[in-house]
Amino acid sequence: MIREKLSTQKSKGETQNTLGYALKKSAFIESNRLQTGTTQEFIEFLAKKFDKACKGKQQNTSFHEMVSFDPSDKITPEQALSIAKELYEHTHGLNREHAFAVHTDKEHIHVHFIWAPRDFNNKIYNQVDDYRIIEQKLTDLEQKHGLTQVLNRKSLKPDLETQPPQNKKEQALEKRGLTSKKKQFKDELKELINDSINTTAFFNVMSLSGYSFIQNGKTGYSVEKEGETFKASDLGIHYTALKKNLEEIHQFDELLEYYSKKPKENHIALIQTNEETEFMKGKYKTTLHKDFTQQSSSKSVEYYYKNSNNKKAFEYHKDPSKVQFNDLSSKSIKAGLQRIIADMKKPGSLTCNGPEWAKKKMWMEFHMMNLEVKGFTLSGYKPTPTDIAELEKRKAEYAEKLEEWKKPPKQAIEALESTQPLPKHQEEPNPLKNDIEQPTDMLDDFKVFVNELLEEYSEYDEKEILENIRDVLEGNIIYDAEIFDKIIERVKDLDDETKKVFLEHINKLLDDGDSGSPIDGKLKAASKKRNRYKI
Repeated sequence: MIREKLSTQKSKGETQNTLGYALKKSAFIESNRLQTGTTQEFIEFLAKKFDKACKGKQQNTSFHEMVSFDPSDKITPEQALSIAKELYEHTHGLNREHAFAVHTDKEHIHVHFIWAPRDFNNKIYNQVDDYRIIEQKLTDLEQKHGLTQVLNRKSLKPDLETQPPQNKKEQALEKRGLTSKKKQFKDELKELINDSINTTAFFNVMSLSGYSFIQNGKTGYSVEKEGETFKASDLGIHYTALKKNLEEIHQFDELLEYYSKKPKENHIALIQTNEETEFMKGKYKTTLHKDFTQQSSSKSVEYYYKNSNNKKAFEYHKDPSKVQFNDLSSKSIKAGLQRIIADMKKPGSLTCNGPEWAKKKMWMEFHMMNLEVKGFTLSGYKPTPTDIAELEKRKAEYAEKLEEWKKPPKQAIEALESTQPLPKHQEEPNPLKNDIEQPTDMLDDFKVFVNELLEEYSEYDEKEILENIRDVLEGNIIYDAEIFDKIIERVKDLDDETKKVFLEHINKLLDDGDSGSPIDGKLKAASKKRNRYKI
């Protein structure tokens, strides 16, 4: 059994969304409250009760966690719920607002648990190091019920070094046979530790290997290399870990301060052209337009991520015409290339400059955009056979994704047991017409964009929004009208033809009943209740 903390909700709205995610996909539900009405009505009722239990200066309205069973465990959903209840009755106590939701949609049965921090005796849950109590109870329950035993628990092995969880982006890379930068750095640093006698020698060899240090406290720090920054704990080289393996001949904080002040490696990376351009004249409806905002200065135009105004992606200069990168993510490079080629009067030559690792990234993105087919050329980097093989693999995966997206959408079915009440609708959503044209290239790019975001983001709330968007694109229902509105905002960037195709897919999800909102979404104004979304 594995227990995972998933999210913390700080408002009634967040709690309602979390309850919606957990309860609507469940095989069955159990709560301290009697379930009445439709599932949506029950979710709204529970959210109000959770909110009412949040008093005074309390900031957190609810917590969400999950207990997963091993696929080899031969248990029924009812048994899984009973075991989860036994766990939380012993550790948290169930004399509080709570809800269990058993999911059977994956290979392993798992139980979601949403609970209020304040119990009915007005006491806030504040158990220090509760993982020890919970892990011990998990071990007891595994033995009691004959379940697969987890042996690498910190409570069983106090000296066990806790590894940070692997995020979705790393998992996606591993599935594709690629190694993430984080994994590459961890393996490299592990070898450097083995070859070092003390922390002084280790920091010195790290510096010589191209790592820069960022001090975050007396013993806390991060390291940066090849445009990637990680906390020391993410790479297994935090102070506690080093202290176990290496001797100290200098004070750690003094050593850290010394190396954090050393000049960083010159990481200036850019793409430029000598071709004739019209500065800031090119029109576009691309990643550049959708995901970045611009700020003009006297000598250049600076581009920032829309979701983070203080994170600069690149600068675009007029003379010479070039894009200088501050961030070398795939999205930033793609947008930078779109910026410079939009202003070129005709396809021509581009040159990339910077460290080899940066030039490889720019070369890779140039060819992923198929700019060579459009008549552009890129010089400045000589790819290795490994680079070419990686490019071919990425292109094949991209083509496979597009084919998957082009398949007709599945019928929208809500994953609820027949024993649970379904929301009532006056009229069934309109089915998709059989003669809908296949999505255009721009729509395909939009769909792949969502998949790329799912790999990029790791926070629970972010992924929940993106998964709902993906459900819409695949023809499944969604649960939150706010998310739906965000999708509609994004659709405005599509051309008229693509927009029409997209809305054919979207419209079948609308409820033609009293609310006029997406299925199970929030209520809309009366003026919208008979209208479909029109842009």
